[in-house]
Order: sequence, then C-alpha cells, then structure tokens
Amino acid sequence: MYRHSISGYVTCIVVILSLSFYKVSGQDNNLKNFLLNSLNSIENNNYPIADKLERLYVLKKNADQSNIEHDSIYSRLLLKIGSYEIQVNKNYNKGLNYIESSIAINKSKQRGSSKYYAAKGYYALAYYYNQLNLLDKASTYYDSTINIAKTFADTTTLIYYSKLYRASIFIQNGDYQKAIEESTTGIAYAIKHKDSTAYLFLLDQRAQALYYEDNLSASLSDINKITNVSAKQNNLFELASVLKLKAFILQKEQKFFQADSLFKKAISIRNETKIYEQVANDYIDYGNFYLDSLHDYKRSKQCYDRTISFGEKLGDSILLSKANVNIAEIYLQQNNYEESLAFCIKALKYLNPGTENYIYQNPSAEKLSQVSVKELSLAIMSNKVEILLRLYCKNKNRTQLAACLQTALVTDTLITKMRNIQSGTESKLYWRNYTRGFYANAIEATYLAGKTNQAFYFMEKSRSVLLNDKLNELGAAAYLSAADAAKQENYQIKIIETEQKLSLLKDTSKQYQNIQLQLITAKNDFGQFIKSLEQKYPAYYQYKYADEVPSLQSLQKYLAKNNQSFVHYFLGDSVTYILGITSKNTKLIRLSKNEFDKEKLNDFIELCSNRETLNNHYNSFALLSNSIYQKIFQPLQLSTGRVIICSDNTVIPFDALCTDATGKNFLLNNYTFSYVYSARFLLKQFNNSTATGNFIGFAPVSFAHYLGVADLTNAANALNASAAYYTNDKLFTHQNATRNNFFNYATSYSIVSIFSHARADTTDNEPVLFMQDSLIHLSELQLLNDPATKLVLLSACQTNVGKNATGEGIYSLARGFATAGIPSVAATLWNADEQTIYAISEKFNEYLSKGMSKDEALQKAKLYFIQENSSEKMLPYYWANMILIGNTDAINFTQKSNYTTWIIVGAIILLIAALMLIYTKRKSPANNN
Repeated sequence: MYRHSISGYVTCIVVILSLSFYKVSGQDNNLKNFLLNSLNSIENNNYPIADKLERLYVLKKNADQSNIEHDSIYSRLLLKIGSYEIQVNKNYNKGLNYIESSIAINKSKQRGSSKYYAAKGYYALAYYYNQLNLLDKASTYYDSTINIAKTFADTTTLIYYSKLYRASIFIQNGDYQKAIEESTTGIAYAIKHKDSTAYLFLLDQRAQALYYEDNLSASLSDINKITNVSAKQNNLFELASVLKLKAFILQKEQKFFQADSLFKKAISIRNETKIYEQVANDYIDYGNFYLDSLHDYKRSKQCYDRTISFGEKLGDSILLSKANVNIAEIYLQQNNYEESLAFCIKALKYLNPGTENYIYQNPSAEKLSQVSVKELSLAIMSNKVEILLRLYCKNKNRTQLAACLQTALVTDTLITKMRNIQSGTESKLYWRNYTRGFYANAIEATYLAGKTNQAFYFMEKSRSVLLNDKLNELGAAAYLSAADAAKQENYQIKIIETEQKLSLLKDTSKQYQNIQLQLITAKNDFGQFIKSLEQKYPAYYQYKYADEVPSLQSLQKYLAKNNQSFVHYFLGDSVTYILGITSKNTKLIRLSKNEFDKEKLNDFIELCSNRETLNNHYNSFALLSNSIYQKIFQPLQLSTGRVIICSDNTVIPFDALCTDATGKNFLLNNYTFSYVYSARFLLKQFNNSTATGNFIGFAPVSFAHYLGVADLTNAANALNASAAYYTNDKLFTHQNATRNNFFNYATSYSIVSIFSHARADTTDNEPVLFMQDSLIHLSELQLLNDPATKLVLLSACQTNVGKNATGEGIYSLARGFATAGIPSVAATLWNADEQTIYAISEKFNEYLSKGMSKDEALQKAKLYFIQENSSEKMLPYYWANMILIGNTDAINFTQKSNYTTWIIVGAIILLIAALMLIYTKRKSPANNN
C-alpha cells in the first residue's frame, strides 16, 4: 500500500527562471550591447511566450550571422530559448540541449564566461529534470547550482529553491534524514536573508520528513511555526499542508475524530488553490486514514476514486498508480484476492505501460527503481507478493506460488537499489522496518514451496544489512590511495567530534543550531568526497556496493570444516520461522503465534537478568526455559556440539535453556553456543593486519570524578590474572587506562580485554564505554583503524544492550566493534556480577591461550565456574551473561622474541662447540704420539 504523499512544489512555486537577467559581462562593443538590449526588451515585453520564443530564434540567427562571441550574454540567449522550448512546445530534448550549451559556455573559463549564469543554467536543468521525474539527475544539478550560487551575494533565491527541491527529492527517495538536513540548512539561509516565503516552504519539508521518521514532537514544533507564518501571509497552500500534517499526528495518537476534521479542512482549503495534483494526493492520504485507522472500506475507496478522477484529467500516471494500488489493498483486506490482484496489476501498468502479462511477469528492478516515487514501486511489488501468496493458499496453484517467489526476488533487488541511494542511517533504518512485512511474506512463500535455499537467502537479506554495508566500506578502503584514505578518516573524525558536541547541547539553544549546521555541512562535504572516490576508484565502488549473499552450500561447507550447526531465526509479528542448517541437511520450521509467542524471549531475559526474581521464582523460570527449548530448539534435532545462533532482534543465552521442567539440565552441558549477525558476517574474510602483540588490557579501577561511576577495586588484579597466560602483553591500569591509550594501542593486539563500566539501554541513547578519564561512544568505535584484533573481551555491564532496530538487531558496543572490522566480541547481556565476570574471563583466557576455539573456551570457562562455586552460583544470572558473537576460530598468537634468552642459548651452543673441538683434538692420533 502506498502511504506517503508530499507537497508538490514543482507545480506550486513560480519558476524563478522567469527572473530577468540584468547582470552583464562588461563587454561594451555595439553588437553585444544590441544583443543585451534586445534580450531585455523581449523578456520584459508582454508578448505571449510563443511569440517571445520566435523572436529569440530570430535574435539568435542574427547573432550567429554576425559571428558574435559566445560569452555570457549569448549563453543567456540559449538559456531562454531552451526554457521557452520546454514551456511552449514541451520539447524537452531540444530545450535541454540549448540549456546545456549555455552552461558549456560559462564552464569554459574563457573571456566573457560567467559562473553566475552557469548557476542559472544548472538550476534550469535541475528544474526541468525534476518535471520529468528524473529525480537523481535533478538532485545532482540542484547541488551544482548551490555550489556555484553560494559564492555570489545576489543568488540567494537559487539556493533557497534548490535546497527546497532537493529536500523534496530526498523525501520521494525515502531518504528522510537527508531531507531534514537539506531543509535545516535552507531554513538557516532563509532566516539569514529574511526570506519568509522560502522559510515557510523549507519548514514544511522538514516537518514532513520529521513526521516520517516518527519524530513527532519536532515535527509538531515546525508545524506550529508554519501555522503562524502561513496565517500572516495568507498562504493557503501551506496552511492546507500543515493541517494535513497535524491530521497525520492525530491519527498516530488515535484521535480519529479530530484527524478526520483536519483532513476535510485541509482538502477544502487546498481546493481554493486550484493546485489539483496536490488535492489528488490529499485524497490519497485521506483514503489511507479511512482504511488504516477506521477500516472504512467504502469511504477509503471514495477518496481513491477522487484521486483517479483528478489523475485522468491531469494525465498523471503516478497519481493513477497510487490510487489503484491502494484500492488493491482494500480488496486484499476484504480477502477478495482476485480483485486485489487486478488493481495491483493496473497500478503496475501505469508505471510500466506495455502488453506484458504482469500477473506472472515483472518489470526489472532497474526499471522500477527509475520511478520517481520510490515508495510507490516498492508498495506495488510488496502488495503483489502478498496477493499472490494469499491466492496460492486459497487455490493451491503452484504457478501463483512460483510467480510470488519471482516477484519477491525482484522486490528484494529494488529494496537494495533504494538503500544504495540513501545516505542517512536513520532513513535506512526506516526502510528496514518498512520492508519487514515483505520479508515475512517472502519467507512464508519459500516455506510453502519447500525451498530452503531461498528461505536462507531472504533470511540473510532481512538481517543486519547495514552492518554488511559498513564492512563493505572498510574493505573498499583498501582500494584507496594513502592520501585519500587519510582524508576519508579525517572527514569521519570531524563528523563524530561534531556529533559529540551536539549531544551535549539542548536542542533549543542557539549554540545547538550552529553546531547542527556545522554537522550537516561536514556530512555534505563527506558525501561529496565519497562520490568523488566512487568515480575515481571503480574497484572501490564495486566493493562498497557488493550485496551478494553466500550460498547455502558455501555455509554448509564451512560448517563441515568446523563441525558446527547453524540456526537462523526470523521472528515475525504473527509467525516465527526457524531454519536449522547442518553440513548435510536443512530443516525449516514454521510456528504460529499460538504455537510460540516471541514475547516469551523477553520474559526469559528479564528472569535471567534479575538475581532476586530468578532465585525466588526459579520454578517459573524452569518451566519457561524448558517451554522455549521445546519450541525453538529441540525440534531441530541437532547433534550435541557446536551451534551458531543467528538471532533476530532479541538475543537470549541459549546455553541457559533447560531440557527438563525442573531446571536442572542446561544446554550448556551438551552444546557450545556462539552468535552471529548473519551468515555473511560469519563467512566474511576480514583480512586483519598482523598483530604486534597477543594481549592488551584496560582496567581503569577508579574513574574521573565527573564520570560519576563507582570504583572497580579488583579490576587491575583480575586483568593481571588474565594476562598471565600470555607472552607479549601490554596492560593499562589505573590512570593509564585512558581514552587516548585505548585508541593508540588497542588495535595492535590479538586480544583486547576491557574490565570497566559500560552504560546502555534500549532507547536512542548511545551506548558508552568508560575509560579512566572519559567516555568512548558507540559511534567512535568506527575510528579503530585497520585493527589486528581477533577478539574483544568486554568484561563490563550490558555491552550487548542498545537500541533495537528492526531487521538490523541491537546497536550495542559489541556491534560497534564488529562495525570496525573486528571478527569476534565477547559481550554481556545484563548487569554483570563483578566477581563472576572476572573469574569466567580469567578461565576463558587460559583456554584461549592454549589454542582452544573461542566458543569452546567460553563454554568450558562457564562449566569450570559452576563446578568450583556454590549452588547459588548455578543460577544463569551469574554464568549465562557473557556470550560470544562472531568468528569462533582459535587465535594464532605471536611468539615474543626474548633476545636475552637467545644470547644465552647462543653462548651455550658456542661453548659446547668449543669444548667438543678441544676434546676432538686431544683424541686425534697426532696428539697420542
């Protein structure tokens, strides 16, 4: 279903190309003065535009016959001809060619060329490509306009509207974070130049983008500003837009009566503007309100029919497609799948007209991605997948199921293409959540088709995609020159430093607004730099956007080599899918919500993480633990041994699951568990650099007063105990356990062990790790450059806790180290018991130092802890807290060169050789005579 309809500024703002051109190039010969005066005369006269175009062609002919110099005045003539060709004759090819010729003159840097008119030309190109719905090209040319125009004092209007249209394009591409940033810089510019009209338009764009990112309070703040300004200006278009946005918010707050009233009022006011394209879009939103919130199918269809009426009068295929796919949704909800499919196909044909049978065929993802409104293509294809799936369940027609799977593959490719044009992380996370339902339907189709290969593919594509993108960026950096790699790192440092400054300020302060603009500028500069790298280094571009999923067979080969099993979990809203994979077999299980409620996993974690509750209600824990085991693990019938869990958003310690209802037999005794973000992460070749040492540790013990955390009096001793198992180690304790020492030394060692505090929760607050003198934020971990580290051991609280992002998992400190290119992290799931974590960490390191695999070393450390402690310490609260995430291979340690030892050994060898030589001489026949 198509949900978002933005305000269409291309049709509601007077084109600023109509501004008269009075700036001259300083050339004063008669021909040039004649051309200049003639241009101004034609432009300022009240002739119809068609007459003006005819006169401009005559003027051009005379200028060409006179061999007049092709300078800025001549370029203005070409620009006007190009603009009027499009406006009068709708001849875009001819018009755009004239405009490009105008730009070429002013880009030449020859005598008489003008950057000023180059900016005008770029704006014209952008504007007309925008009209053609070629949004990516339009965005690029708006950007070129801004870069040139900002160097001139009297081109502010070009900047306002270029930023406005770019923000609008970002919204249509689903890149809401970039829309917010572009609008914010435009707003600051409008305030500086006291342009209330531009200020109003830009506020509207930002309010829309904030709404789509679910930042309702910030959106409402902008809405209130728009209301005040639009009332003063009597700007009906903006007033209608702001009323509709308020209706959206009221709808989310389930205040349906007030929302209904505002939708009606917004449409009534918009009708007065006679901008019918936007009225049609308003009816889309009003219909969605009736369908989503009131489930009033009759009224929702009446709204969509009104959109169709406008679309037919305007000849607007996009409007017609939007309305038809939403009517398809009405019939889908009424279980009328045949009628739903008919309207869905109709919507698809409006985007891709042709004679193809779109029931069993699809346009390519490449064609679909060229549609200006990206969400529309995605909505149609996602709907088609669901409709075909429902039809198969009704009719058992295998052809429909095959078409469903083929449509799902095209849709998945379309999602990838959308993600690659979005730069903001928040925008990408929005679409990860948006596409969740699609992946659930795709996996359901593979289950019904019995195709575990494709089930594995869609599970992988639903999982930690942004993490894979980040790792691709790290790998791509290997193709850069040293100078460009250093520049890239400097940009990243500047962005992170600015983000940290911003996080310390109140968002209502003037200083916040200034730092926010600095941050947006830094991000834009970095974006421009990255684009230049993509053009400069083809291999960098290809590696960065690689999106291949490993085959199921390649994973099975890996499992056979390591004697492991792998389990994929997908927790849908109403269905849970489990894919068990061994070296030889696969098993796909489907559990309805009645069979298994995923909320039980949260209940399990809550019990495990609370010592008193666990102790007082152990019987309840045992029953819950055993029931989870019976539902999501036992049916896989995996052989005892090593198991890799690829969990979905909720991470539980599987080794704390019980095979009996009394809570006496834990899986820990028979299985060795590790966890991964995806099979892609597991199989990725990290190519870490060579370590200069084996073990490095950080134990602050006491902390700077302003950090407000308690001392860890035993941390240094515990760190020394762990380090004792290694040669070539380095320890930073007490005042030496600083932030700078961490960033300067940590990544040169195979194992990094941190005994400290951490702070994390499930909100938007960024997880932090405490050093003695300051904090290390999650976002800063990406600055760990080219790590040699094979394992980070986080002996601190809640290091695998953070904001849960649908389809991406938990944004925790553990994930932060993974994003930096470190293949394995041992992290905690809840507040750690200090003595327990020290004891398990020490034994863990002992086993690692002996060459044991990481997962087996952690399992044995936990078993040893249970064996050596009292019955209370058998509670999973103590030992189940730490889990291993990532690669499980044993670590190959470097041998420390002990020069003193070698000198002594060498001296002994020489001494022995000398004694043997003396002895040999004494025994020779010559000495016996």
